[in-house]
Amino acid sequence: MMRRMPLEAKLPLLMSAILATVLAIAVIASYISMRSAALSRAVDRADRATRQIAMVAAQGLPAQNQRYRALASDSVVRRALRGEAVDARPVLARLSLASDSGMPVELWTGDGRRVAFTGNDIRAGSLSVQPRPELPEHIARGIDANADRVTDSLRLSPLYEANGRVHFWLIMPVRDRNRVVGYITHQRRIAQNAQTAQTLRELSGDSASMYYRNLDGSYWATVGGSAMTALPSPDSDGLTTTSDGERLLVQEERVGSTPLVIGMSIPERAVVARATRPVRTVALLSILLVVAGGLAAWFIGRSVARPLGNITRAAELLATGDFAARVPVSGEHEVRRLAESFNNMAAELERSRRALEMQTSEARAANSAKSEFLTTMSHELRTPLNAIGGYVDLLDMELRGPLTAAQRRDLERIKASQQHLLGLISGVLDLARVESGKLSYEFVNVPVDAFLAGIDALIEPQARAKGIQLTYQPAAPDLAVVADREKLRQVVLNLLSNAIKHTPEGGTVMLTAESLGGRVQIAVQDTGPGIPDDKRDEIFEPFVQLDRSLSQPGEGLGLGLAISRDLARGMSGDLTVDRHFSNGARFILTLNRGVYEEGERLVLTGEAPIVR
Repeated sequence: MMRRMPLEAKLPLLMSAILATVLAIAVIASYISMRSAALSRAVDRADRATRQIAMVAAQGLPAQNQRYRALASDSVVRRALRGEAVDARPVLARLSLASDSGMPVELWTGDGRRVAFTGNDIRAGSLSVQPRPELPEHIARGIDANADRVTDSLRLSPLYEANGRVHFWLIMPVRDRNRVVGYITHQRRIAQNAQTAQTLRELSGDSASMYYRNLDGSYWATVGGSAMTALPSPDSDGLTTTSDGERLLVQEERVGSTPLVIGMSIPERAVVARATRPVRTVALLSILLVVAGGLAAWFIGRSVARPLGNITRAAELLATGDFAARVPVSGEHEVRRLAESFNNMAAELERSRRALEMQTSEARAANSAKSEFLTTMSHELRTPLNAIGGYVDLLDMELRGPLTAAQRRDLERIKASQQHLLGLISGVLDLARVESGKLSYEFVNVPVDAFLAGIDALIEPQARAKGIQLTYQPAAPDLAVVADREKLRQVVLNLLSNAIKHTPEGGTVMLTAESLGGRVQIAVQDTGPGIPDDKRDEIFEPFVQLDRSLSQPGEGLGLGLAISRDLARGMSGDLTVDRHFSNGARFILTLNRGVYEEGERLVLTGEAPIVR
């Protein structure tokens, strides 16, 4: 077994490790801060660039809109759309540009017939003589993609690829008497724009790349007019990862209300590279500081660590239970004071532990004696009380002779007192069993609806006698709990009896059950005076009574809620009072949800729904 390193040897290493850790944290924090600032600045530059280029592109559309609108208002165009024999090609040729020579300009009717065109005939041999049932694809897509624009304004179709080039269509509706009768379409292509490239370099540097894409992401292209692979959606920091693992900073802006989006991507490594240069210098300085700090710690450890090591070893013995451990009082003044304080603390702990062990032993003996006394007295008192009840029943059956009305009233009082006293003794006996841990639980799946319906039938006479409306809201038929059936019955009956006892005549007591995921809540609520906020924690303590009626003295020993909560916790549940319920009191029994088995319904519960 390797010998443990003494404190005087560990102290220099510890101090060097602390210094290295602090400096490493400082370097990492500096790197993170610089990286975050560099990314933030790059995001701002990219955002300004995309906004400016998108704004420039959007401003060009209204200018062209006037040319196309003037052409759509030309009488020759409208006559051609009405089917008259006129030549609309000279009119359409006015839209042709020198930069896009050969790009077709077409005139379409609203039902999909091309009536005139100029430029290249890209549809040769593909047009039907008869009108088609739908518009050409580029017109339909242009209309759908610009659904939020005015119907008589110039529209753009989404981007698409043809003959290795990226194209789109400009679409101008032709209106006649407030009705769209056709469309003028002009094919255009994406090409490198010198002004855009210059703006890009000024705002974002040479590492940035610009691209266009359709608003729905169906097609992506570079600003030079080449197809490109779609980029994944960026995260909240504006970063995305390509298929080859490269991290890109991405900013996008929609071009006006067109279906086109202009975007800019910048490699993260190009942005972060500028932030790492000063961090390297800081890291080198940190290494030098760690070396210097280690040497200083070695000198300190030689003079201070040995007495501290002695105290440390004595403290370890003290932690293992050896309260006789002491340290020699030597060294510098502060170290001697520390050693004396440690020895005094160890002596005080030894005295306190001996006193605590004695008090604990006495408390255990007293608690055991109390439980045995309660159990013995409960059994001894139940026997004569049961005998009193038996003799009362014999007299009530007039086996000893006829009774007068006064004698029968006296027997009823004796019987009520006997039952009350027997209930109190049973509560004390239950409490003793719970505290001694002698209760056993038989867990089964108990169907909630059938079980509570049977409980409702048992308690209903007590509610009727007091003029209280007892309401049970049926639970889901397949709802079940894992519980001991008899102990569950005891808890629910106790809650219902308490609610009836504390609810004034004409009030309401409601019993409900609902599922909350893997737990089931059985609730009993009443319309009594409720429970004060400062008493809601005390009512679950043994021998605590709370007079909620405010007009009659409480009955019993105050054990019902304490026993009920212990039984609920013994079934892996809990019993609580709803602190947010203000119209009376509401107690909630929470248990684990079980598995409902139709065939086991009456076997497990012994209950059946009552007939109302």
